Amino acid sequence: MKKNKIIIIPHSSRNFAVDIEYSQRKRLSLAVYPSQRIVAKVPFGVSDQQLNLFLNKRSAWMNKHIRHFEAHPPEAPKYYIENEQHKYLGKLYALKLTRAVTPAVQLENGILEVSLKHPEDPMAVKTVLNRWYRGEAVHVLTPWFHEKTVSLKYLHLPKPSLRFYRMKRRWGSCTVNRVITLNTELIKHAPESIEYVIIHELCHLKVPAHNKAFYALLESILPDWKQRRKMLNGK
Repeated sequence: MKKNKIIIIPHSSRNFAVDIEYSQRKRLSLAVYPSQRIVAKVPFGVSDQQLNLFLNKRSAWMNKHIRHFEAHPPEAPKYYIENEQHKYLGKLYALKLTRAVTPAVQLENGILEVSLKHPEDPMAVKTVLNRWYRGEAVHVLTPWFHEKTVSLKYLHLPKPSLRFYRMKRRWGSCTVNRVITLNTELIKHAPESIEYVIIHELCHLKVPAHNKAFYALLESILPDWKQRRKMLNGK
Protein backbone atom coordinates (compact mmCIF):
# COMPACT_ATOMS: atom_id res chain seq x y z
CA MET A 1 0.00 0.00 0.00
CA LYS A 2 1.33 3.44 -0.93
CA LYS A 3 2.38 5.78 1.88
CA ASN A 4 1.55 9.46 2.17
CA LYS A 5 4.36 11.77 1.11
CA ILE A 6 5.29 15.29 -0.01
CA ILE A 7 5.99 16.18 -3.64
CA ILE A 8 7.73 19.40 -4.69
CA ILE A 9 6.16 21.03 -7.75
CA PRO A 10 8.08 23.87 -9.46
CA HIS A 11 6.34 26.94 -10.84
CA SER A 12 8.23 29.95 -12.21
CA SER A 13 10.61 31.11 -9.50
CA ARG A 14 9.01 29.18 -6.65
CA ASN A 15 8.28 25.63 -5.56
CA PHE A 16 5.14 24.23 -3.98
CA ALA A 17 5.16 21.43 -1.42
CA VAL A 18 2.10 19.26 -1.98
CA ASP A 19 0.93 16.82 0.71
CA ILE A 20 -0.04 13.56 -0.96
CA GLU A 21 -2.73 11.60 0.86
CA TYR A 22 -3.59 8.15 -0.55
CA SER A 23 -7.00 6.59 0.07
CA GLN A 24 -9.68 4.35 -1.38
CA ARG A 25 -11.29 6.92 -3.67
CA LYS A 26 -12.18 7.17 -7.35
CA ARG A 27 -10.73 10.54 -8.37
CA LEU A 28 -7.76 12.79 -7.79
CA SER A 29 -8.54 16.03 -5.98
CA LEU A 30 -6.46 19.08 -5.16
CA ALA A 31 -7.11 21.78 -2.56
CA VAL A 32 -5.30 24.90 -1.35
CA TYR A 33 -6.22 26.03 2.16
CA PRO A 34 -6.02 29.53 3.73
CA SER A 35 -3.01 28.30 5.74
CA GLN A 36 -1.38 27.86 2.28
CA ARG A 37 -1.22 24.10 2.75
CA ILE A 38 -1.72 22.20 -0.51
CA VAL A 39 -3.26 18.75 -0.33
CA ALA A 40 -3.77 16.20 -3.11
CA LYS A 41 -6.03 13.25 -2.33
CA VAL A 42 -5.03 10.36 -4.54
CA PRO A 43 -6.55 6.94 -5.33
CA PHE A 44 -4.17 4.05 -4.64
CA GLY A 45 -4.26 3.02 -8.31
CA VAL A 46 -2.75 6.28 -9.63
CA SER A 47 0.89 5.92 -10.73
CA ASP A 48 3.63 8.39 -9.78
CA GLN A 49 3.85 9.45 -13.41
CA GLN A 50 0.12 10.22 -13.57
CA LEU A 51 0.29 12.09 -10.28
CA ASN A 52 3.21 14.25 -11.31
CA LEU A 53 1.55 15.08 -14.63
CA PHE A 54 -1.66 16.04 -12.81
CA LEU A 55 0.16 18.31 -10.34
CA ASN A 56 2.43 19.98 -12.89
CA LYS A 57 -0.56 20.83 -15.08
CA ARG A 58 -2.12 22.57 -12.08
CA SER A 59 0.92 24.52 -10.90
CA ALA A 60 -0.51 27.81 -12.23
CA TRP A 61 -3.79 27.08 -10.42
CA MET A 62 -1.89 26.44 -7.18
CA ASN A 63 0.11 29.64 -7.65
CA LYS A 64 -3.08 31.67 -8.14
CA HIS A 65 -4.60 30.42 -4.89
CA ILE A 66 -1.40 30.72 -2.88
CA ARG A 67 -0.95 34.32 -4.04
CA HIS A 68 -4.54 35.07 -2.99
CA PHE A 69 -4.02 33.70 0.52
CA GLU A 70 -0.67 35.51 0.82
CA ALA A 71 -2.38 38.80 -0.02
CA HIS A 72 -5.43 38.04 2.12
CA PRO A 73 -4.39 35.99 5.14
CA PRO A 74 -7.21 34.37 7.12
CA GLU A 75 -8.87 36.41 9.82
CA ALA A 76 -7.11 36.28 13.17
CA PRO A 77 -8.59 33.68 15.53
CA LYS A 78 -11.23 34.83 17.97
CA TYR A 79 -10.75 34.36 21.72
CA TYR A 80 -14.24 35.45 22.82
CA ILE A 81 -13.00 37.79 25.52
CA GLU A 82 -14.08 41.22 26.75
CA ASN A 83 -13.73 44.07 24.18
CA GLU A 84 -12.81 41.75 21.31
CA GLN A 85 -14.15 43.02 17.97
CA HIS A 86 -16.87 41.03 16.19
CA LYS A 87 -18.72 41.83 12.96
CA TYR A 88 -22.43 42.13 12.26
CA LEU A 89 -23.76 43.35 8.90
CA GLY A 90 -20.35 44.76 7.99
CA LYS A 91 -19.80 46.75 11.19
CA LEU A 92 -17.51 45.99 14.12
CA TYR A 93 -18.84 45.71 17.67
CA ALA A 94 -16.92 45.38 20.91
CA LEU A 95 -17.78 42.25 22.88
CA LYS A 96 -19.22 42.80 26.35
CA LEU A 97 -19.66 39.76 28.58
CA THR A 98 -22.16 39.71 31.42
CA ARG A 99 -23.40 37.02 33.78
CA ALA A 100 -27.01 35.83 33.48
CA VAL A 101 -29.00 32.67 34.01
CA THR A 102 -30.57 32.81 30.55
CA PRO A 103 -28.23 33.21 27.53
CA ALA A 104 -28.93 36.29 25.43
CA VAL A 105 -27.21 38.54 22.88
CA GLN A 106 -27.97 42.21 22.37
CA LEU A 107 -26.60 44.91 20.03
CA GLU A 108 -26.57 48.47 21.32
CA ASN A 109 -24.39 51.58 20.83
CA GLY A 110 -21.49 49.74 19.21
CA ILE A 111 -21.54 47.01 21.86
CA LEU A 112 -22.27 43.32 21.29
CA GLU A 113 -23.39 42.15 24.71
CA VAL A 114 -23.42 38.43 25.40
CA SER A 115 -25.08 37.32 28.61
CA LEU A 116 -24.63 33.78 29.89
CA LYS A 117 -24.09 31.71 33.01
CA HIS A 118 -20.30 31.43 32.57
CA PRO A 119 -18.95 34.52 30.74
CA GLU A 120 -15.42 33.52 31.74
CA ASP A 121 -15.64 30.42 29.53
CA PRO A 122 -14.66 31.32 25.91
CA MET A 123 -16.19 28.16 24.48
CA ALA A 124 -19.49 28.91 26.18
CA VAL A 125 -19.40 32.46 24.81
CA LYS A 126 -18.60 31.14 21.33
CA THR A 127 -21.53 28.70 21.48
CA VAL A 128 -24.02 31.38 22.49
CA LEU A 129 -22.70 33.86 19.93
CA ASN A 130 -22.67 31.39 17.04
CA ARG A 131 -26.24 30.33 17.86
CA TRP A 132 -27.24 34.00 17.81
CA TYR A 133 -25.49 34.62 14.49
CA ARG A 134 -27.33 31.69 12.92
CA GLY A 135 -30.66 32.93 14.23
CA GLU A 136 -29.95 36.41 12.91
CA ALA A 137 -28.99 35.01 9.51
CA VAL A 138 -32.30 33.17 9.22
CA HIS A 139 -34.32 36.10 10.61
CA VAL A 140 -32.67 38.85 8.52
CA LEU A 141 -31.69 37.09 5.30
CA THR A 142 -34.94 35.17 4.72
CA PRO A 143 -37.07 38.27 3.99
CA TRP A 144 -34.22 39.77 1.94
CA PHE A 145 -34.12 36.59 -0.12
CA HIS A 146 -37.86 36.60 -0.77
CA GLU A 147 -37.78 40.31 -1.59
CA LYS A 148 -35.08 39.74 -4.23
CA THR A 149 -36.96 36.74 -5.61
CA VAL A 150 -40.05 38.90 -6.12
CA SER A 151 -37.98 41.67 -7.74
CA LEU A 152 -36.78 39.15 -10.36
CA LYS A 153 -40.25 37.92 -11.33
CA TYR A 154 -39.67 39.22 -14.85
CA LEU A 155 -37.09 36.43 -15.31
CA HIS A 156 -39.78 33.77 -14.70
CA LEU A 157 -37.49 31.87 -12.34
CA PRO A 158 -38.63 28.52 -10.91
CA LYS A 159 -39.61 28.78 -7.24
CA PRO A 160 -36.60 27.90 -5.04
CA SER A 161 -36.34 26.45 -1.55
CA LEU A 162 -34.12 28.24 0.96
CA ARG A 163 -31.94 26.78 3.68
CA PHE A 164 -29.07 27.99 5.84
CA TYR A 165 -25.82 26.27 6.67
CA ARG A 166 -22.43 27.32 7.95
CA MET A 167 -20.02 26.55 5.09
CA LYS A 168 -16.23 26.74 5.04
CA ARG A 169 -15.58 27.38 1.35
CA ARG A 170 -18.75 28.88 -0.14
CA TRP A 171 -21.02 31.84 0.52
CA GLY A 172 -23.92 30.14 -1.19
CA SER A 173 -24.97 27.32 -3.49
CA CYS A 174 -27.85 26.33 -5.77
CA THR A 175 -28.67 22.72 -6.59
CA VAL A 176 -30.35 21.26 -9.67
CA ASN A 177 -33.38 20.71 -7.43
CA ARG A 178 -33.65 24.50 -6.92
CA VAL A 179 -32.46 24.41 -3.31
CA ILE A 180 -30.51 27.56 -2.48
CA THR A 181 -28.24 27.46 0.55
CA LEU A 182 -26.89 30.62 2.17
CA ASN A 183 -23.89 30.60 4.48
CA THR A 184 -24.91 31.79 7.95
CA GLU A 185 -21.58 33.66 8.14
CA LEU A 186 -23.00 36.13 5.61
CA ILE A 187 -24.76 37.91 8.47
CA LYS A 188 -21.36 39.32 9.47
CA HIS A 189 -20.94 41.11 6.14
CA ALA A 190 -22.29 44.31 4.61
CA PRO A 191 -25.80 44.27 3.08
CA GLU A 192 -24.33 45.03 -0.37
CA SER A 193 -22.26 41.85 -0.22
CA ILE A 194 -25.18 39.78 1.03
CA GLU A 195 -27.35 41.06 -1.81
CA TYR A 196 -24.65 40.02 -4.29
CA VAL A 197 -24.66 36.43 -2.97
CA ILE A 198 -28.45 36.20 -3.03
CA ILE A 199 -28.69 37.54 -6.59
CA HIS A 200 -25.80 35.29 -7.66
CA GLU A 201 -27.60 32.17 -6.46
CA LEU A 202 -30.95 33.26 -7.88
CA CYS A 203 -29.28 33.70 -11.29
CA HIS A 204 -28.28 30.05 -11.13
CA LEU A 205 -31.96 29.16 -11.31
CA LYS A 206 -31.85 30.56 -14.85
CA VAL A 207 -28.27 29.63 -15.83
CA PRO A 208 -26.76 26.79 -13.76
CA ALA A 209 -23.18 27.13 -15.04
CA HIS A 210 -20.64 29.91 -14.50
CA ASN A 211 -20.49 30.84 -18.19
CA LYS A 212 -20.82 34.00 -20.28
CA ALA A 213 -24.61 33.84 -20.18
CA PHE A 214 -24.58 33.61 -16.38
CA TYR A 215 -22.27 36.60 -15.89
CA ALA A 216 -24.19 38.63 -18.46
CA LEU A 217 -27.39 37.97 -16.51
CA LEU A 218 -25.72 38.81 -13.19
CA GLU A 219 -24.30 42.04 -14.57
CA SER A 220 -27.68 43.07 -15.99
CA ILE A 221 -29.08 42.92 -12.45
CA LEU A 222 -26.01 44.05 -10.47
CA PRO A 223 -23.64 46.08 -12.68
CA ASP A 224 -21.24 46.47 -9.72
CA TRP A 225 -21.20 42.77 -8.77
CA LYS A 226 -17.40 42.54 -9.09
CA GLN A 227 -16.88 45.30 -6.52
CA ARG A 228 -19.39 43.65 -4.18
CA ARG A 229 -17.59 40.32 -4.53
CA LYS A 230 -14.25 41.94 -3.75
CA MET A 231 -15.73 43.55 -0.65
CA LEU A 232 -17.13 40.21 0.49
CA ASN A 233 -13.82 38.40 0.00
CA GLY A 234 -11.77 41.14 1.63
CA LYS A 235 -9.91 42.21 -1.50
